[in-house]
Amino acid sequence: MAFCEKTALVDESEGYSFSFLTGALYLSESVAVAELMRQYSDWNEVGRRAAEENLLRQRTTASRARLFREIRYRLEQLSPRELDFFCDADSRDQRLLLFIAVCQRFRFIREFVEEVLTPKAAALDTQLYPADFARFLDRKGAQAPEIEQLTEKSLAKIKQVLVRMLAEAGLLDSTDSQRIQRPMPSKALARLVAETDPKRLRFLLVSDTDIRQLTS
Repeated sequence: MAFCEKTALVDESEGYSFSFLTGALYLSESVAVAELMRQYSDWNEVGRRAAEENLLRQRTTASRARLFREIRYRLEQLSPRELDFFCDADSRDQRLLLFIAVCQRFRFIREFVEEVLTPKAAALDTQLYPADFARFLDRKGAQAPEIEQLTEKSLAKIKQVLVRMLAEAGLLDSTDSQRIQRPMPSKALARLVAETDPKRLRFLLVSDTDIRQLTS
């Protein structure tokens, strides 16, 4: 299978992509695409069959192609063994593994987890506030003109989708209360992720101590 072998060690020169604004985690759609990929081992064939069957339940050809492309980019972050695990795992581990792929795919989300959620969780500060997002955007805007140039409407949409994705993955308890929580992966998932790079478990707010215990 033609998967990208990527780890948490990402080139910091990469820009920020916001194609995640098409929706949020897309768990069921991602599982369906992953199962096709496991069966056919060819992205072109998977794309053709997904379109023919309207597997992603989109009304237009353009929206089907756009969503398939986004899901493909996310799943390409997983190794072949991780993709197999993703197809067969329970929904909790599926969500967590998919969120790891999302963090690898999107620098903006990855850095939000690393720079906002992780320090707050370590300090036992479990409430995500609007000010946390505002400060993060101020820092990023000072470093990246593509963020500084975003409109207020775009920024509001980015925040809305990010919060929904974090809640779907289990890093927030809900989109309303936005309380930070640590969704512990199974030992099977932790050991599998560690085969490529155990640091990716930090995207789930797993501490280094817990990483060592889960992967021992």
